[in-house]
Amino acid sequence: MQRVATRREAGELRETGSLVEAVFRNVESRGRKPALCWKDGHGWTSLSYEGFKGRIEDFAAGLASLGVEAGSRVALVSKNRVEWPISDLAIQSLGAVTVPIYPTLEAAQIEYILNNSGACVAIVEDQSLLEKVLGMRGGTPALRNIIVMGGDAGGAEEVHRFEDVERSGEENPLEDWEERWRSIGREDVATVVHTSGTTGMPKGAVLTHGNLLSNLEGTLEALPVRTDDIFLSFLPLSHIFERTSSQFLALTLGATTYYAESFEKVPENLREVRPTVALSVPRLYEKVYDRVRAQATEGSALRRRLFEDSVGSGRRAYAIERDGGEVGPVLRARLALYDRLIFRKLREALGGQVRFFVSGGAKLGAEVGEFFYAAGIRVVEGYGLTETSPVITCNRLGRLRFGTVGLPISGTEVRISHDGEIQVRGPGVMRGYLDDEEATAEAFTEDGWYRTGDIGEFDEAGYLRITDRSKNLIVLSTGKNVAPQPIETSLVTAPHISQAILLGDGLKYVSALIVPDYDAARRELGTAAKDGELSEDERVRALIQKDLDAATAGFASYERPKRFALLARELSHESGELTPTLKVKMRVVRKRYGGIIEKLYS
Repeated sequence: MQRVATRREAGELRETGSLVEAVFRNVESRGRKPALCWKDGHGWTSLSYEGFKGRIEDFAAGLASLGVEAGSRVALVSKNRVEWPISDLAIQSLGAVTVPIYPTLEAAQIEYILNNSGACVAIVEDQSLLEKVLGMRGGTPALRNIIVMGGDAGGAEEVHRFEDVERSGEENPLEDWEERWRSIGREDVATVVHTSGTTGMPKGAVLTHGNLLSNLEGTLEALPVRTDDIFLSFLPLSHIFERTSSQFLALTLGATTYYAESFEKVPENLREVRPTVALSVPRLYEKVYDRVRAQATEGSALRRRLFEDSVGSGRRAYAIERDGGEVGPVLRARLALYDRLIFRKLREALGGQVRFFVSGGAKLGAEVGEFFYAAGIRVVEGYGLTETSPVITCNRLGRLRFGTVGLPISGTEVRISHDGEIQVRGPGVMRGYLDDEEATAEAFTEDGWYRTGDIGEFDEAGYLRITDRSKNLIVLSTGKNVAPQPIETSLVTAPHISQAILLGDGLKYVSALIVPDYDAARRELGTAAKDGELSEDERVRALIQKDLDAATAGFASYERPKRFALLARELSHESGELTPTLKVKMRVVRKRYGGIIEKLYS
């Protein structure tokens, strides 16, 4: 029987003292139900709630034999896999603190976080990461042991295989383990999560069990998550958005989480797993929108007209329902027809039973959200930060307002300062930055509100709208201020633009680095030329100029890019130009493309 998470569910969660206790509540009632699923050489396999708890207990005992105790900090450097939540909850069950580290970070950043956190144990995913961490042993004096999930320990005394640590714990259980995890309270630290570091070395946000539990409570009251929901997890668990939502929200509710094989295989995994809930950054939704739109434009004139009218009808329905009205019979009939002709296939490509998607980490274009609404798929946009555990606001199903990030979750207060900064107060706000009193003091106002660094406003219905990052504001030499995010968001929804980065701080006009949608350009021009060739093709520049003019027509003249340069490839996380949640690292981009940028102003 389907059961929706209600205020009662959130109330029950308020009675728990820790994340560990919140997850373990499900073992008795849902012991044999799959908690986690992943793909191995034989297909999809699963671990039940009962088996999950057993493995956590064994691994916790193994960690204790290596000296991990209450207050210890343990680094976790891995992509998403079943050992991730086992490690996370085993660490916390001992009263220790999990320090997640993105496995794709450069060695210097990993070493910095290991030292900043004082981690005594590092759990790494594979041989490559093991060698990377071993190579920095001389610079990490607190690190005593390394555990490798997949790979050979290599005979080093301080290196242990994951399965050996787990087996050791099974053979030598902790007699007082339950007493240990039941003694953990909401004021105890659960994790130290380091910020992405787009402008410098990361700071460690200290988050307690109470911080994260309060965030789960507020989210459960805002979204109709069900115990029979199926989550597909593909954003990095090292990021607080995915960890709080796909891991802890699902596990505390008793739902089931599948781990995608990779980001590239998400489309295939969607069809196999058929999730009901999935979280992503806007880029995934933008790509789906671009692909469907491109397919429509390739067809006949009738097909293009049908597609445009179907999306337009969906947007009209959204506007009516957003304003509290009821869709009339004529529009309802048109929507039913378009659903059979167009949108049902899209939903099947996404698994066929998605109840809603969640979007976070960056701004979702209203045009993209309205397209999914027309297709019968609700995308719930929210907003938050590592320092706020993370959710601050989110839209509600049935009350979506695209172009906004929704209403504050229960228990969280939001205000706009005199200079437009969004400020937050509530139980989800971090304790502070690890061993950094100066940064902590700077992060809070004198009266105790956390300063997000984001600029925003409330609309007439009380929904929060993000206008930009205060640190990202472009101040032209003319004195004009330009908020790049709305312009960039408009640009990436254009037919032939994949990525756009605005420039111009301290200079006399705005310019842009643009990565064309090279597949769309090839279709438009009827060519098989490679990306690098097309980046120098004047015909492509003409397509981009046309898109740029249309996308920025509604902005002031000083906000519109006067010049642009085409890049031959997409910016990526793997190449170090994007954070794990696909935000642009401006300092890297400026350094890497300095010559191109200089020509835009010469």
